Amino acid sequence: MGGFAYWAFGFGLSFGKSYSNLFIACGSFFIVADPEEMGVVYSKFVFELAYATTATTLISGAMAERCKFTSYCVVTVLVIFVYSIPAGWMWRDDGFLSTLGAVDVGGSGVVHLVGGCCGLVAATILGPRAGRYDQGTQLLPLGNPTNALLGLFMLWWGWLGFSAGSTTGIVDNKWKYSSRASVTTVLASSGGGLVGMTYSFYVKKGIHDVPILMNAVMGSLVAISGGCTIVRPWEAIIIGMVAALMVLFSIPLIDRLHIDDPTNTFAVHGIAGAWGMMAIGLFSVEDNMRNYTRGLNGLFRGGGWKFIAIQSMACGVLFSWSVIVATVLLFAVHKTIGMRMPLEEEILGPDYIDHCLKHDGNSQIIKNFKEKRRQLRRRF
Repeated sequence: MGGFAYWAFGFGLSFGKSYSNLFIACGSFFIVADPEEMGVVYSKFVFELAYATTATTLISGAMAERCKFTSYCVVTVLVIFVYSIPAGWMWRDDGFLSTLGAVDVGGSGVVHLVGGCCGLVAATILGPRAGRYDQGTQLLPLGNPTNALLGLFMLWWGWLGFSAGSTTGIVDNKWKYSSRASVTTVLASSGGGLVGMTYSFYVKKGIHDVPILMNAVMGSLVAISGGCTIVRPWEAIIIGMVAALMVLFSIPLIDRLHIDDPTNTFAVHGIAGAWGMMAIGLFSVEDNMRNYTRGLNGLFRGGGWKFIAIQSMACGVLFSWSVIVATVLLFAVHKTIGMRMPLEEEILGPDYIDHCLKHDGNSQIIKNFKEKRRQLRRRF
């Protein structure tokens, strides 16, 4: 659904050639390229498609275990729209944020902050899973930590493609920036992982908790994305470590508000994404080869407050746009076709209801449910 929607209208709203101004673009809908230009156009489309569908995928974790699958498909199309407009603001040459001097090379703001905010709105509208906070706000155990870790490593490896590919080429010194992006991505996530292990060791009294490690690593990857081609290796480690701490401290705070976000979407992507944007304004050095920093130095590099102010404003714009527009669109879905599963289906589980998948976690629930249903039918 995300791929089709981005091909149909998302790419055109971000990078359309027929018409564009500071705030929107038009053209290139249902994109087709001529043979002379198809190499550039199609490679750009596929790379931007990966970013767009990443933003829409983030919201699935925030809606997990109580959202109807058909409603999520509709939400996916709507989030493509929410994402595509600010993507044009940041990455189109005449985009609103681009002309102001905002920088987000690999999507800390456009992809992760936007997607994380949409996830926060979705989780708030849906409400907590049945019984989630009946016994307090402590984190629930993972259903399958081994599979979750496998997923983490798949994302970790894929992030190198995102970071190195954010230069959109290898010619004209772009390959140098790709190599730096790979190094900073590895080091930032290593720093985040070290913080996660240390935090878990002290908080869990000697236990290396899998969810803590995963959230720390993911947060550090999110934070380094925006400045992966700009910052230095030691700065990347600091950025990753700070991101991990921010994520781990924010998760329990969000739970105290009874916002049920099963995969900690807003903490990992929203908060770490905002920090990644701010870190660009703190650590960046003026880039003379590719002009990634638009002639500006970060606050810690003697550039004064201008760059950090621009980055702060960009975060505010992305947050406000995402929360307001996502609230309107998702609330409309909630009030029309509905997003929340009926209670009995939620208890049986979306795996079984939507996909007819049975496993140890729900087999006994299904058996008890069928027996209860037979008893009710005999009675009435």
